[in-house]
Amino acid sequence: MRDRGMRARMLVVAGMAGLAALSLVWRQASEAGKAPPRGEREPVMVCRNLTKGNVVASRVVIADTSAARRKGLLGRASLTPDEGMYLEPCHSVHTIGMKFAIDIVFLDPQGAVVEVRASVPPGVAMVTSRKARSTLELAAGAAALRRIEVGDKLDFAPAKGGEGE
Repeated sequence: MRDRGMRARMLVVAGMAGLAALSLVWRQASEAGKAPPRGEREPVMVCRNLTKGNVVASRVVIADTSAARRKGLLGRASLTPDEGMYLEPCHSVHTIGMKFAIDIVFLDPQGAVVEVRASVPPGVAMVTSRKARSTLELAAGAAALRRIEVGDKLDFAPAKGGEGE
């Protein structure tokens, strides 16, 4: 019985060491600006405004895990007008540690816009919408450029090719 417990602890420690090594390799590759291997890239989606009939962003990354939502846009130098990040579930974001301002679009469970916050600067501790189930972060000015308003219905679909290039 004692040997089984020791073996289980050793397997857990070995597994944790493997995950730590993989994490280190991933971090070093991303810091060096190298793309992760195909199949490990984040899926890219297209966000469309069904109400207005236009494309909001053609390169939207989905952050639907706790780790992805925590990281968010941290570490990025900017967003282009056609890029965004969709966080789900999410009704509150911050811009502490970010290097650029963003537009924040809060969505209800059906994808309807419940609030738009324009040009939120870096360093803001919390921006919240109690009605929101998810959040779309865009480059500052993109929400106005794409005419996003409360009540608009947004939809997300895989981009052609399904993966980032």
